[in-house]
Amino acid sequence: MNAGAATTRLRPDAGVTLIEILIVTVIIALMAALAFPVYKIVQQREKERRLRTFLNDMRAALVGRKSQLSITSFDEGFRTYIVQKGQQAIYDAHPGDPAAANAALATFTLNITRFGLGYPPSPSLLASTGYEIPPIATGPSSVSAVAGNVTIKVDRRFIRRIPPHPFQNWNINATWTFRPAVPQGSAPIASQAWNPAVHYGVMDIYSSGAGLALDGSNTDEW
Repeated sequence: MNAGAATTRLRPDAGVTLIEILIVTVIIALMAALAFPVYKIVQQREKERRLRTFLNDMRAALVGRKSQLSITSFDEGFRTYIVQKGQQAIYDAHPGDPAAANAALATFTLNITRFGLGYPPSPSLLASTGYEIPPIATGPSSVSAVAGNVTIKVDRRFIRRIPPHPFQNWNINATWTFRPAVPQGSAPIASQAWNPAVHYGVMDIYSSGAGLALDGSNTDEW
């Protein structure tokens, strides 16, 4: 008999030892431990990007330019829309009298700022349409059925919907807050704290409760 063949037949079958399994397990665990923080950073960066985008788009819808969140192809935001509608109503009411029209327009522009009428009345109406804002005083001249006032019906939806906060699934306290134009100087408040008898005009939108960004800035101040 061939001695080499006998030796081969008597050698135990090759296999994976417990030590080898433990080594592979430790290596996989170390790789996962190194990869997880990187994955969280990537997630954080994407959430921050979406947060900035949402804030910019909602602010655009409030103030003056087209928002990516708007429902149609028009180019103005809420405030620009109110100014244009009021201007048209004033000039229609003063044909051939530009001096009176300009005086009425100056009063109108002052009042939409003073009384917050150039902004959506409340957070619940940000994504609504088909409502009227209170009459805006323009002076002693008759501009509409109410003497010296412009009544504007909002017939466009400037935001399809208020998007969910990007950090809400990480932190249940992450939410949107809204700064009212009236009373002036008010701090941002959550929509459930908005009191129509006290607050009027959503002047700005903020993030609240999302914590610090990767660059160390406070997302509440964005």
